[in-house]
Amino acid sequence: LRLRTLQTRTAFRQSEVRGFLGGRIDLIPHQYYILHEVTRRQIPRVLLADEVGLGKTIEACLILQRLLATGRAQRALILVPEPLVHQWFVELLRRFNRWFTIFDEERCLALQESEHGQNPFLSSQLALASVSFLASNESRRDQAVAAGWDLVIVDEAHHLGWTPEAASPDYVLVEQLAQRTPGLLLLTATPTQLGLAGHFARLRLLDPHRYSDYGTFLNEAKDFGTVAAIAGKIIEAKKLTAKDLATLRRIFDRAPDNLDRHLAAVAAGQPGAREALLRTLLDQHGTGRVVFRNTRAAMTGFPKRSYCPVVLPDASPDQLARSARELIAEETGTAAELDYAFKDDPRILWLATFLRRHPAAKVLLICRTERKVLALEAALKERINVNLALFHEGLPLVQRDRQAAWFAEPAGAQIMLCSEIGSEGRNFQFAHHLVLFDLPLNPALVEQRIGRLDRIGQTQTIRIHVPCLAGGADEVVAAWYHRGLDAFETPLHGGHDTLVAFRDRLLKLAADYAGGSLGDAAQAELDAFIAETAKFRADLLQKLKQGRDRLLELNSFDREAAAAVLDRVRAADADPQPRRLLTELLEHFGVRVKEHEEGDLHLDADHAYVEGFPSIPREGMLATFDRTRAIAREDIRFLSADHPLLQDTVDLLVDSPAGTTAFCTLAADRPNLLLEAVFVLETVADARWHVDEFLAPTPLRVLVDIHGHDLTDERDTAALSGAVKDAPLPRFLEKPGFNGTLLKNLVTGAADRAELRAKTLKAAAREKAAAALTEELQRLVDLSKLNDHVRPAEIELAKKRVRHTRTAIEDARLRLDSIRLILEAPEE
Repeated sequence: LRLRTLQTRTAFRQSEVRGFLGGRIDLIPHQYYILHEVTRRQIPRVLLADEVGLGKTIEACLILQRLLATGRAQRALILVPEPLVHQWFVELLRRFNRWFTIFDEERCLALQESEHGQNPFLSSQLALASVSFLASNESRRDQAVAAGWDLVIVDEAHHLGWTPEAASPDYVLVEQLAQRTPGLLLLTATPTQLGLAGHFARLRLLDPHRYSDYGTFLNEAKDFGTVAAIAGKIIEAKKLTAKDLATLRRIFDRAPDNLDRHLAAVAAGQPGAREALLRTLLDQHGTGRVVFRNTRAAMTGFPKRSYCPVVLPDASPDQLARSARELIAEETGTAAELDYAFKDDPRILWLATFLRRHPAAKVLLICRTERKVLALEAALKERINVNLALFHEGLPLVQRDRQAAWFAEPAGAQIMLCSEIGSEGRNFQFAHHLVLFDLPLNPALVEQRIGRLDRIGQTQTIRIHVPCLAGGADEVVAAWYHRGLDAFETPLHGGHDTLVAFRDRLLKLAADYAGGSLGDAAQAELDAFIAETAKFRADLLQKLKQGRDRLLELNSFDREAAAAVLDRVRAADADPQPRRLLTELLEHFGVRVKEHEEGDLHLDADHAYVEGFPSIPREGMLATFDRTRAIAREDIRFLSADHPLLQDTVDLLVDSPAGTTAFCTLAADRPNLLLEAVFVLETVADARWHVDEFLAPTPLRVLVDIHGHDLTDERDTAALSGAVKDAPLPRFLEKPGFNGTLLKNLVTGAADRAELRAKTLKAAAREKAAAALTEELQRLVDLSKLNDHVRPAEIELAKKRVRHTRTAIEDARLRLDSIRLILEAPEE
């Protein structure tokens, strides 16, 4: 058992997919491609900018998991908007088995008291905090920065305000962390929501040397559309014009011969020539190395959207006027003065009727503010007896998560009333009905709301209900969104540009028209405004299509490479060895393992020989190695080679004396004394260099006899174990003729043979490491000659890894782990 455990540990540590397996998630190709591509770098600094619903949080967690598993990161800090703190905590724990410490002022004070003033952020390797908590508290910010981290992850990074003149406290916080932290992941679904200035600000955090001047960046940005169009022509095998070639020569000014070689290959029709030109263009131009953005246009698996307008007639003049005041106050920031009253509002009457008619439906309602949510709750409860969940900024974080969990339960709340904070980051894709009780004039916010349900993997059509009063301000806004932007049934792009172009005029139109049905002139004015919006949208879509960054898309997703990664993950999922080994190890330590339906395992550590058995709760747990079943049943733990339970149990055995010494007898015609020894070839190196990839601690089994013969290849350990019998060693040691020198000679002989095999292993590891790491280093050096996005620090890290890995392999030493003395003699 000990030898098999050592051998399996070696396979785990050297696995190409170490850190890829443990997430309780579907195997979605673009997410695993980004994981593979980003973690090829020693420590990544990238912007994850997939569109809403494509899984940026999962991508960030996968990257984190891989870096932690391979030792390239040990300390990580995650910064998120305050409403998302507990959601991230739960996702990390439930999906990835990572326990993060949530830092707030209360925890910091408690830690400082117990640790006599020590920096509280040094108390945990894995920390989670809200951006606002640290940004608004200078002393806590300084402590967080001083604590030092290997990786910082920032969610909703588009909220980090920056202009050439000033930076927000949130931005200053992240900038200070970015300057002292090797790894940085910024997450945003809307990389240009605040225009090019905001995009530049985030790129500046990732690489301040490359992005030091905003004016230079603006000049470079002018080329993005041109180069994207050229890339499109190359992809579609269209002829390049003289102007296209001139642009390429300007871009390839550092290596004109390289361009000529590629163009000649394309002209000659050589296989793979176009792909090679595109790859070189990607390496040389734009933000492809630091920005990953997948779009719905390049993906499959999204649901349909169905717009369900609800125009409610017979609203009173007072109700129409109130609706207009609501819109104006909420858009101008004066909503605190409003007195919400929905008791007799036609929208509430419609909602109550809808819930009665669809008792099995899960309905998510999103509106602007906490006060509005509470007013809607009161009005709805007067009309209908319904299980109702609330989600707003006034609830404590834990309470929000409980409400969200209750809404997710099949027998839980039928409807969740949610303020705007629920439109960021939350995933409610188990619901299929979305009620937009009001409509902000920011199109990006509307798209963000719809994105709570419209996500990859959603299985049903999403029905978007927009109740509005006939002739009211909200009817005007709904018509503008639907007829002008088609925002309810198709994903919305360019929300920031649309907001800037139309918001003020739309607000005035909506306010002017509130109060009754539209006259002919007013209707004509509205129709003209909507037509103008539709043309703006069409022009914007055309502009986006022409400026579509085909190079960035190529960098963000390679279908064939993703398929190869997933094939390796599926092969690891299907390997029965982790389950077999874990079962044996648990039973060895006295943990009761009982097989349940569909291959589930119930683990009960009540009677284990180890008190407080790691990773198994006191009440026991139900677990599975089946990914599909674990996703369907959240009450079942998902086990894999990456799961802490397997790693902890392996370490328990390896670190214990169990199986390190044994004495056995074996029936044989002639007397003989055998020594079976297991040595472990080990390196000593900083975990961040991930030497295990080439030479993990490797067991070497040697079998020698008293005559100096090497019997390792003749008799395997399984055959021996089935034939030998345990015997008392003291009785043997008392036999005449046996002395310590005899045993010492046996061990020396075994060690000599192990050293010979170790030399072969070290040579193979050296060769493998040199091939892989030197190639990667050379690729970075060559790339740096073409593209200044390759940071000098990245090249220096690659050089250090080559040196440290080579030294670690060269200095690897054998450690005697276990021995078994076997006495061969005729049966008595």
